[in-house]
Amino acid sequence: MSIPTPAPADRFARPIQGDGARARVLHYLCTTARGGIEEHVLSLLAHLPARGFRPYLAAPPDLLRQMGPELTAIGARTIAVRRSSPWDFRDAAVLAATLSRERIAIVHSHLFVGSMFASPLARLAGVRAVVETFHLPEVWRMGKRLKRSFWLDRRMSRWVDRYVAVSAAAARHLTDAKGIPAHKVRTIFNGRDLSRFHPAAAAERRQARAALGLGLEPAVLLIGRLEPQKGHALMLEAAVVLKPMLPTVRILFAGTGSLERELRARSDAAGLTGTVNFLGYRPDPEVLLAAADVVVLPSRYEGLPLAAIEAMAAARPVVATDIDGIREVVIDGSSGLLVRPGDVHGLARAVERLVRFPMAARQFAINGRRRAERHFDVRRQVEETISLYQELLSPRRRVGDTTGR
Repeated sequence: MSIPTPAPADRFARPIQGDGARARVLHYLCTTARGGIEEHVLSLLAHLPARGFRPYLAAPPDLLRQMGPELTAIGARTIAVRRSSPWDFRDAAVLAATLSRERIAIVHSHLFVGSMFASPLARLAGVRAVVETFHLPEVWRMGKRLKRSFWLDRRMSRWVDRYVAVSAAAARHLTDAKGIPAHKVRTIFNGRDLSRFHPAAAAERRQARAALGLGLEPAVLLIGRLEPQKGHALMLEAAVVLKPMLPTVRILFAGTGSLERELRARSDAAGLTGTVNFLGYRPDPEVLLAAADVVVLPSRYEGLPLAAIEAMAAARPVVATDIDGIREVVIDGSSGLLVRPGDVHGLARAVERLVRFPMAARQFAINGRRRAERHFDVRRQVEETISLYQELLSPRRRVGDTTGR
């Protein structure tokens, strides 16, 4: 994969001129729990005001409450939209009225289900440009003949001006599997704030570990929603194998989700009480990363995982599954170790290796930070997204022109 040369720092601060300076951008989320996609959206919203755009977020009320403090700090206006069903006419009317009343210039939806609801409404309301971000494979469609044909996606693409793919693999899926025209697809890698996620000083690390009740024992961290995608069950199996190798190891699960009760029960049944700690949702992943020795991503599928980017930015070595999305972030043998999906023993051995050989782990951490600086700075993500918005708002482009010319 070829990644463009990083933009000079002064490019990141360039103000928006012309039409963009008055543009109102509404992001739409149909999800109800806070995770990587929601953090992705918050990062974009946070940078829009400084670039002359007015940020809006339409999302379910539960999600708006979870993101409330950050949205208030950003100054983003919010619209409560309870459902993403195309047949929910009440919420459709609320969103359509908002788009018209607020003179929204760009509607930027996330995930196909969200775009299926918001994109036609945006076009019918006269919004100038419609964008959809494709974050990760839609496993709910697999095994369903009509849904996995992507016929509806191609039909819906008439409403969408541009698709943002968060990884090269995501871009290939859009064009090769879904049949979206290549001229509509723009690859923009996820990024994180590298001043927030940074290598921790010794005192910072000691304080973070003390806050988690850690002494000298090795700490393995998994940040992610407690959902099947993230592979917590696999990590529990690997913990059983790992425990005899590293008797004092502590494994930290940071996140909430539908599997919490099941995972707690499985942990207890496997004799991992006291080894595996469930931390719940944490708004301070940078503190957890400062305390961790190894970060694990045993995911079944990913788009471009923020947790891996954050770990590398914080100079933490990573063990992850060798799948699309992850392998575009973590380079095996350089910034971390990749193992086959579902390989319990391989996962345990990789974690043990990084704990037992701290010099190798340290070199992985250094390489990971360099890679994050080179490719995954949030300023680059914002710059490329702003450039896309400018292109779509160009006076030379007619409203509804989705040809890419």
